[in-house]
Parts: sequence; C-alpha cells; structure tokens
Amino acid sequence: MRILERAEVAPVAPEPHIVAESPAMRELLQTVARVGPKDVTVLVRGETGTGKELIASLLHAQSARSSAPLVRFNCAAIPDELAEAELFGHTRGAFTGADRTRPGFFALANGGTIVLDEVGELSPGIQAKLLRVLQEGEIQQVGAGRMERVDVRVIACTNRDLAAEARRAQFRTDLLYRLAVMELVVPPLRDHRQDIPTMAREFAQRYGRRFGNPDVRLSPALLDALVEEDWPGNVRELENIIARMVVVSSSREISLDALEGSRISVAQGTTEAPRPREPLSLRDQLAAFERRIIARAMTASMGNQSRAARLLGLSRTSLFERLRKYKLATPVAVPDL
Repeated sequence: MRILERAEVAPVAPEPHIVAESPAMRELLQTVARVGPKDVTVLVRGETGTGKELIASLLHAQSARSSAPLVRFNCAAIPDELAEAELFGHTRGAFTGADRTRPGFFALANGGTIVLDEVGELSPGIQAKLLRVLQEGEIQQVGAGRMERVDVRVIACTNRDLAAEARRAQFRTDLLYRLAVMELVVPPLRDHRQDIPTMAREFAQRYGRRFGNPDVRLSPALLDALVEEDWPGNVRELENIIARMVVVSSSREISLDALEGSRISVAQGTTEAPRPREPLSLRDQLAAFERRIIARAMTASMGNQSRAARLLGLSRTSLFERLRKYKLATPVAVPDL
C-alpha cells in the first residue's frame, strides 16, 4: 500500500499483508473485514508500534474507496500553527511565505481516505475544525472566504486512551464520538506471541533480500527467545531488531547470540551499564537499572522522546533530564537504509 505524497496520484495497490495466526489477530482481521466496506469513521487504538497504520491501510483497501487516494497525516509531526494549513490548505498570501494556493490533505484525499496518525496530538483549535469536517463534510482553506465540500473517509489512529482524556477535558468528547463510530483495538505483541515466529521469519526474508543475504534464516533457539521477549515497542521493535541482526550477519543462519548484540548496538555506546569489578552500591544498581529501562524505551520508540516518555510514564522534561544524566544517545533507525 503506497501512501500519497503531496500531489501524487495513488495507484491501485494490493491489500497490505498482516500476519494473523493467533486468535487475537484473527478476530481483529475478521472485524476489519466487516467494517472495511462500511463507509464509517473508524478509530484505531493501540500501543506504539502495534501496526495501527497497517490496519488503517487494510480498512481502505477493503472499502469501495480502494481505487481512490489514501492520504496519511501525522498530527504530531508539525507545529500547531501549521497543522490547519496542512490539513485544509491555504490561499496565496494567507500568511507569510504562502506564495501560492495549495490544497490541504483533505482535498488531496477527496473521494478516498485520510488517516490521521496520532490524532490525540491535535490542539483544541484544530479539533474543533476537524469536528466541522466530520459533521458537515466541509473544509475552509486558510485565507479563503468560502467553504468547500469534500467526500473523505476518516480513519484516526492513537496510542492514547481518548475516552479517559475526554473525561479529563483534554480531548473533545463530541469529536471522540464522531471519530469512534467504530473503534478497533490492535493488541500489543505480548498478547499475540504466537505470531512472532512467522513475523520474524518474514522480516528476516525482507531485509535479507534488501541487504544481499536472501537465504538468511533465524535459528530455532533465537525464535524461541524472541517469543519470550516483552517487546515494549511491539511489532516495530521486533522488525528493527531483525533488521539489525540481518545487517550485521555474515552467515545464513542468525544465532541466539545476535539478539543481545543487536540490543547493545542500537545506541551510541552501550545500553547496558558496564559490569563493575566490585559490587555496586544500592544507588548505583538502581541507576544502572533505570538507565537500561530508559535506553530500551528510547529504542522501542525509535528515538521519539514524546513516545518514550509516555511508555515510561514520565514527562518529556523528566525524560530529557535522565537522557542527559545517563548520556544516552538517540537510536538510529535501520529499516529505511
């Protein structure tokens, strides 16, 4: 499934492939098959890295809009002041630097589907404007004096509990009702471990072909170990670990030893505290443990401090202070090499 860049025309694409051998994933895909053809707004909820974007793509592929554009907008990727212009478009001269009229993401998705990634990050002002689109089917470009009708299916993705945030007045309740006409919850990887061996093999084959080792395979002991991992970063973390192991492998079979090596190499320096020759004090042991947990959260979130902070239950400021304290670098993403 290709995702639109600005002004790109989306081709007809095959449905995205999702591994579903476990009961949890089979049930989810059965629900997707029922909901996909229905032209309703869907809220896809799940932890970071669970594959919410793939589920959104599958919903589009199984809908009557599948031959029309699929446009993805990351609500957390740009500042609030630019989000309105990006979503709804702007006219020439609407603000400094607006040297020409540009359509927004909703206009690009007209007739098709827009996926709003991390919808919980939208500011209250943008939430109000999004509510109008869902209620009236109309958008207004920044700087324009008239409304413009659009025919767009909205699929929103979030790793937050928006119902709880709505109760705390941190997210609009009326918008939540409009977004969650249907709500799909993608289970964390730890709740469908049965799928891990098949996923791991597929990732190994994919990156083996990309990096010149098409016959690479994972040893049985390594597969068993992968199943036992906690995977706080879910499928995304599993994919990146497999990619790293394939990149550095010089043989056709990747052994269990490669797993620990891939964890250590994801950040500058080591994610593990060096082993002391003498026993550490309690304070040092607690600091070493905290350092490992924070390093793992940064790896799972691909270096995104906001996501890592949410995984850890910390404020972003507290996380930044700990990153500086422990001299932890941002991990490097491997899969897009």
